Amino acid sequence: MPRLEGMHAATASTTGWIEARAGGGPECLFCGEPPQAFKPLAEGSLTTLKRLWWCQPCETTWVA
Repeated sequence: MPRLEGMHAATASTTGWIEARAGGGPECLFCGEPPQAFKPLAEGSLTTLKRLWWCQPCETTWVA
């Protein structure tokens, strides 16, 4: 189950975000749209790399 993350300063700029390919990420937990960008997270092992997803329309981030 994804973990919701609150908004933070990182979403104020697109610097460092990787553009998500169409259909390449989980649907937004709030609006159901696909995410537009993500950042890889350092937590977890290489086999379970997590990503911080960003839905720009509703300005929501979550970890999956």
